[in-house]
Amino acid sequence: MAKDLDQTETIAFLERPATHGGIAPHRIDTSCAFVFLAGDFAYKMKRAVDLGYLDFSTLEGREAACRAEMTLNRRTAPELYLRLAHVTRAANGSLALDGDGPAVEPVVVMKRFPDDALGTTALAAGRIERAQIADLGRRLKAYHGECPVPPLPPAPMTARLAPCRVPLRAMAPDIPAWRIEGLLARLAPHFEAADRLMPARAAQGFWRRGHGDLHLGNICLIDGRLVPFDALEFDDDFATADVLYDLAFLAMDLRRLGRGDLALALFDAYGDVGPGGAAVMPGFMALRASIRAFVAHARWQATGGPAPVEEMSGFLDTAEDALAETRPRVLAVGGLSGTGKSTLARALAPRLGPVPGALHLRTDVIRKAMHGIAETDPLPADAYGPGKSEAVYAALFEAGAAGFAAGRSVILDGVFAHEAERAAARAIAPDAFTGLWLEAPLSLRQQRIEGRRGDASDATPAVAAKQEGYDLGTLDWSRLAAGGPLDALVAAALAISGHEDGGAL
Repeated sequence: MAKDLDQTETIAFLERPATHGGIAPHRIDTSCAFVFLAGDFAYKMKRAVDLGYLDFSTLEGREAACRAEMTLNRRTAPELYLRLAHVTRAANGSLALDGDGPAVEPVVVMKRFPDDALGTTALAAGRIERAQIADLGRRLKAYHGECPVPPLPPAPMTARLAPCRVPLRAMAPDIPAWRIEGLLARLAPHFEAADRLMPARAAQGFWRRGHGDLHLGNICLIDGRLVPFDALEFDDDFATADVLYDLAFLAMDLRRLGRGDLALALFDAYGDVGPGGAAVMPGFMALRASIRAFVAHARWQATGGPAPVEEMSGFLDTAEDALAETRPRVLAVGGLSGTGKSTLARALAPRLGPVPGALHLRTDVIRKAMHGIAETDPLPADAYGPGKSEAVYAALFEAGAAGFAAGRSVILDGVFAHEAERAAARAIAPDAFTGLWLEAPLSLRQQRIEGRRGDASDATPAVAAKQEGYDLGTLDWSRLAAGGPLDALVAAALAISGHEDGGAL
């Protein structure tokens, strides 16, 4: 196919207000596309370049890429991807959009979304909430389940790491060589271990042709719903991997931007992650961060200006955090109703490694699930009768043991008023266990209970008063006063658990 590199005339045509009904478009240039924003629409044209890893140097190649882009992105964002249009040339030589005459250039026509709807912007403005991320996690699980299954066996995940060595090393001396080599040395065993898991994971459907570029800049917030777009369209092999490699990109981005809680919510909402799923996430998140670091370096080399050392180093910080030497542990948070057990557990969960964080298991939530009702729906009094709590705690310990066996840290969240319950929690991981007992005055506990809205707990101020008479037996867990600021309580809990700096355990 002949190369077709001169797009000057087509660019000028798409920049004219007359092409867009008199609206002057705003042009955005990327490494592989030109985007023209005009009114309610965005017109995306592939840049005629051959970057090695993608080749848009021919009209046929750009046409195929545009068609693939439409097909792939209508799976996740049908409301954005409207149609494939063409700039055409009339007999008199003039250009038109979908006019008579042969096609000169394919153009993807999209519905334009507000500038502040982009995921990075919405997150910075505090407009992305946990419920929205959880909803996205569930939808991504369904999306991956419908993605094409490529021929098996799967390609080695170590093949993802190998081509990254040269561009990572090219960041020196802006990034110290010792730091780069240390990162590469720590990445290698993670991906070798991942390869040992891939046959079993692929056999269970976790190897798919996915989105391929699922970072926060390729997600937008539309009508309160997070919508992925701009899937990687130019290389099926490159976009084919373990589905958690897709998920890891977004989890990494959220954690890098200080929202480890949202990264964990995404992972937990995704649901079944398959055999070894928890084990592969640290390496996958670290490589995604490393790639973003050397992409920033390559962009600087192409455009000039000051070296983006802070940006590159920030991505490498995230990679190193993901690879921190951690061991799974079990942390139990007990205390009478209203002491803030769940608040503390939620704050601790993203801080307990391995990344993206600990599995938070709460007796109140388990009890509602066992009765087949929503978390916030109240249960009748007999749901708390003889034998009922024993069944709830048995389910808690079973889920906790399974999570710990799968390589995750686990937080057990319940009253734990009985010695036998506390002993059973410790028995899950005797050598990696911490028990925390929260204490607060009755008046504060009742005040907190009165202020609850949309919570899984059915406790009332009367229940809290009744608990004052509990015989707790021998309490050998670490006691924490729970009436002060949450940050101080988190710091104290981390110190007791053996990790005072608040990073991953």
